[in-house]
Amino acid sequence: MTRPTPLTTPATLTRRELLDAIDKSPPGPATGAYFDFDGTLIRGHSSWAFCVNRLRHGEWPAEAWHALTSAPPHRVAADLWRARSGVETRAAARLGAAAAACWHGRTEDELAVLSERVFVEEIAPTIDRDMWALVRAHQARGHSVCVATAASHSQVAPLARALGVSELLCTPVPVKGGRVVTDTPPPLCSGTDKLEAVQAHARRRGVELADSYAYCDGYEDLPLLGAVGRPRVVRPKAALSAEAVNRGWPAVLVDGARGSALGRVRATVAAAGAATLALAAAAGAAGAGCEPRAVTAGTKRLGSALVLRAAGVEVVVRDGGGPAPAGPAVYVANHTSPLDPLVLARLVEGDWCAVAKRELGRVPVMGACLRFADTLFVDRDGPPRSAEFLDAAAGRLASGRSVVVLPEGTRSLTPDVGPFRSGAFRIAARAGVPVVPIAIHNATDVMTRKGLTLGPGRIEVTILPPVDTRDWDPAQIRTEADRVRQSLVEALRA
Repeated sequence: MTRPTPLTTPATLTRRELLDAIDKSPPGPATGAYFDFDGTLIRGHSSWAFCVNRLRHGEWPAEAWHALTSAPPHRVAADLWRARSGVETRAAARLGAAAAACWHGRTEDELAVLSERVFVEEIAPTIDRDMWALVRAHQARGHSVCVATAASHSQVAPLARALGVSELLCTPVPVKGGRVVTDTPPPLCSGTDKLEAVQAHARRRGVELADSYAYCDGYEDLPLLGAVGRPRVVRPKAALSAEAVNRGWPAVLVDGARGSALGRVRATVAAAGAATLALAAAAGAAGAGCEPRAVTAGTKRLGSALVLRAAGVEVVVRDGGGPAPAGPAVYVANHTSPLDPLVLARLVEGDWCAVAKRELGRVPVMGACLRFADTLFVDRDGPPRSAEFLDAAAGRLASGRSVVVLPEGTRSLTPDVGPFRSGAFRIAARAGVPVVPIAIHNATDVMTRKGLTLGPGRIEVTILPPVDTRDWDPAQIRTEADRVRQSLVEALRA
């Protein structure tokens, strides 16, 4: 008889399964949800992000290099080898010491400014959108959400503010005389120390750990995972994966990996080549006397399909909410990735023009292409209801062309959908055409918010039913815009 093969990886729960379980859990603050930070809420380590950011700004201190290399090479190599299997405590401590060296001698206000800069430039693009959704689901149930991490308060505070999480259990930043001192680093909030901090938090808040959740990626978090009733391991490496199998803990199936560096370079080069070919074909057609609207309509749809296919990117439309409008419409979508306009160009049928920020019209080559495509340029700092802009948009719609708008105005810093500007909705109401919301679920898996390269992957999109604007009250446009935004938020959660 053939012996069954032992499990080597834990059972995984999909995002939908995780969200459904949270929705069915008891509501209220007696249920806790404890999230690790490095490797869980974000990909990678925030300590490394601090070091990279200082180097990027030409501020790399000699103390940071000393903190990284103070141990003998064989010990550093041993720490890195352990980290490969998931035992990261020593390597993390070394990275933490290097990051702390960047802070030494700064005032608390200066450190807060540095932390915000590092969050915007380095950490925000690494946020795990599925983990973000889990935090939001716990908050919706009224659970006691807390970030418990070995990182310092300065490393995690900007992300916690963006999430609206006020409960932080982390390594303190020593301050003496109003300035940060790192001569004697404090003990990390890790292992049994993290568990004791969580237990103290649970006693203060009346949290029942037996009914609570913990989301962690590190082997050093075994004490915390073993103390809660609903442990969840995130991207486990070998050591934690083996423990999860032995103890029957499920793993979290988080958003798609972004591929190897070489694969991303290949995809980017292929996409650039395809874009060049599409532009050359468009220029040739325009030079041959073809009608500009026909040239731009063909280039946008066929060119975007060519670029995405060359990069190995598949755009998949989930079950939509109804047929596309028969005539012109205003299409609106959430905006997290530089790839979003290309995805929309692949999806929106018929003749249409886009709304873009005025600065893009001044970019060489790109500006000329946008002007040739009859793009509507808008001043992001100007009023959304300017008569000139509304007249121009109404003229496009009256001629039978649709208008495509990203109403957040800029790429969202986090997976949350940002506030919508009302201009797109005023355009639709004035022309009496429908608004078609499009939810782009995971474009950041292929190209991050500030990414310069893209990789092969699958982007999922939901096209929602058209919203009739003919009965909208002009005085209630803001309310209607918020309602459309909420429909996108709900679609992205599904």
